[in-house]
Amino acid sequence: MTGKDILIAKKKTQSALVASRLLNIQNRLELQHAIDNLKKSLPADAIAGPPFCTFNFITSYPSGFDVEIGFPVNQSVTSDSDVNTRLLPGVTVLSLVHSGPHQELRESYKRLYGYASERGIISDEFNREIYLDDLQSEIPIIELQFVVHEWDELLARHIERVKGTEVLHWVMMGDEPNAGNDDVSSDGMPDVNRDAIDAVATLMRFKKLRLIIDRLSGVTSKFECFDILSRCAHNFPDSQIDKLRSVYQAEMARYGDPLGAVDAVISFMGHDPGWKDQPRREGHVIYSSKQPRDPDTYNRATSVKEKARACCFCPLIRDHLDAGMPVDFCYCGAGWYRKQWEGAINRPVRVDVIHSLLKGDDHCSFAIHLPEDL
Repeated sequence: MTGKDILIAKKKTQSALVASRLLNIQNRLELQHAIDNLKKSLPADAIAGPPFCTFNFITSYPSGFDVEIGFPVNQSVTSDSDVNTRLLPGVTVLSLVHSGPHQELRESYKRLYGYASERGIISDEFNREIYLDDLQSEIPIIELQFVVHEWDELLARHIERVKGTEVLHWVMMGDEPNAGNDDVSSDGMPDVNRDAIDAVATLMRFKKLRLIIDRLSGVTSKFECFDILSRCAHNFPDSQIDKLRSVYQAEMARYGDPLGAVDAVISFMGHDPGWKDQPRREGHVIYSSKQPRDPDTYNRATSVKEKARACCFCPLIRDHLDAGMPVDFCYCGAGWYRKQWEGAINRPVRVDVIHSLLKGDDHCSFAIHLPEDL
C-alpha cells in the first residue's frame, strides 16, 4: 500500500543484541551490497532477525550517508574486526511499513515525517529502516522508523531532579484530558477532517506546554530553569562530541592553554561537515547562532514572520511563534550547545539566550559561558 492508505503506528521497540558495521555509503545499491557482505561474515545460526540500517543525520562525512548496518544476533560475534556486537537500545518510534518500488520510498518518508510535523512530534538525530523482505526485490517491504525524541519524559525527569516530586506534580497540573494524544491516528478520515483534528490536537499540545513552561518559570531560578530545559534538548551524537573532546585534549597536551584549546575546537567546527556554523569566542564567552531549518525559504522570505517560521526547528512552535510561549522554552535549544561544550572541555557551562524567535527576532543565538577559571 502507498499514499494515504499507509497506516502509521506509534510503538516502543525492544532492546536487542546486534552485530553491526559503521559505514559511509553513497546510495541504496551500495547499502544492499553492504548488508549482503555483513550477512556472509556472520555465523548463520547467530542471526536472529531481519537486517536494519540506522541513518545518522549529523555526520562528518562530506557526502553520502553515515550509517550503521546490522542484524539482531543471539550471541556475541567476533568473526570480523570491523563487526561490533552491542546492545541496541529500545526507542519509541512512529512506524510506517513501505511496500512498493524503491523509487516510491521518498513519498513514504514524506508521509511519515509530515505526519510527525503536523502533530508537533520531534525526532532524534537518526532514523532507522528494518528490511522485512529481500532488498533486491522490485517491491521490497521496508519498515521506516521515525525515532521519537521523548521530550515530555525528559522534562518530568529533570524537574523532579532539580525541584523534587512536589514541584513536578504542581508544574504538571497543566495537563488537560487527552491533550496532545499523538497515539491516535486520523488516517482513513476525509482530508478536511483529518487536517482539522491534527490542527486542534497540536494547538492543545502547544497550550499545555505553554502552561507548563509558565508554571516552571514561576518556581525556578533562571539557572534552575536552564538546567532543567537544556537537558531536554536533542541527543547530539556522542561520536561527534568525542571528536571535540579529542581536539581539546590534544591541544591541552601540546600547549596547556585551555582557551587556546577552545579556539582549536572552534577551528575544527569551522572545517568539519558535522557542524553547520562556526562559533566565535570573546574572552570566556562563546557566541553561536542557529542556522535556519529551511535556508532557501529563509533567504527568500520578505517578512520577519516568514523568516522566523523557516528558521524554527521545533514543529510544535513554528506555527505558534506569536502565541505567547515564554522565551525560557529556548533553554531547550541552549541544551544543544551545552552538551557540545561540556563534552568538549569536561566542565560545566551556562548558556544564555541572546536572540530568539519567541522574542520577535528573525534568528536564534546563544552565549555559552565557559568557567572563569578555565
